[in-house]
Amino acid sequence: MQLLYYLAINAARRELLIQNPYFLPHDDAIHSLKQAAKRGVEVHVMLTAAAVIDAPLVQHASHHHFGDLLKNGVRIFENQKTLTHQKVMIVDGLWSCVGSTNFDDRSFELNDEITVGLIDRGIAKELREAYMRDLRDCKEVLFDDWRKRPWKHRLLDAGCFLARREL
Repeated sequence: MQLLYYLAINAARRELLIQNPYFLPHDDAIHSLKQAAKRGVEVHVMLTAAAVIDAPLVQHASHHHFGDLLKNGVRIFENQKTLTHQKVMIVDGLWSCVGSTNFDDRSFELNDEITVGLIDRGIAKELREAYMRDLRDCKEVLFDDWRKRPWKHRLLDAGCFLARREL
């Protein structure tokens, strides 16, 4: 599953939409996401806000990479309304991944997960439309605001990131 996710990121040429509630990517995935943005791909990552997710510590751990991603052109959106449990990736309106795999080590290495890769413009269009509807309940995380978050939030993020293997 990890390979499928990485192939999708590296294959993107115009648009990459990721919707995943638990987002703790490896450094190589972070690098690939930043490279995609640098080559002109519109990269959007939609997550659930820590205030409404069922595992807020995981979400705080994922915050560790936000600054680096935002600074390098990746746009991050947090759903403020509800836990969005979809694990969807849409690449260039053609290639889609849909399944149960979270974007974290536990899903890639331990859990029994399944994700299907599809090449179908019709399915990609429907998934993109659903993504855009979900985007209405999201707040975009902006780099300048992110840098100014309170020290308690930063401390919680750092502590959770250190414990990420156990989350």
